[in-house]
Amino acid sequence: MRFTTILLLTTLACSVAHAAASDEDESRKSGEAWLSLVDAQKYEESWKESSVQFRSAVTQDQWASALKNARDPLGPMVSRAQSRVNFTKTLRGAPDGDYVIFHFTTSFKNKEGVTERLTLVQEDGKWRVVAYAIH
Repeated sequence: MRFTTILLLTTLACSVAHAAASDEDESRKSGEAWLSLVDAQKYEESWKESSVQFRSAVTQDQWASALKNARDPLGPMVSRAQSRVNFTKTLRGAPDGDYVIFHFTTSFKNKEGVTERLTLVQEDGKWRVVAYAIH
């Protein structure tokens, strides 16, 4: 009985770890695809591919204008390395849900060592961007 319990707990722990790794992989791929739109200056398309929460908070024109002001002066993206990832169920000012926050250290042609923070939410079975910050 004890061996069976340990085996079941081990199997459950492995399943949970696999699910977390799968969520991280899926969310990272979604986030990187979205960032590639921003890197290619496809700002309107990045807005369309974001979450409902994101699109409710900012209009497409406001988003494109904000990115032109923030990203265009930096020049093309040269390199981007993930520096941290956090999963959470809560975000300040947002409904509870499944969120993942990626931090990247990014170098652009005109500026190195920039920090990008990309927050995604699971929406209708897909990971979608709910927030982006660059500093």
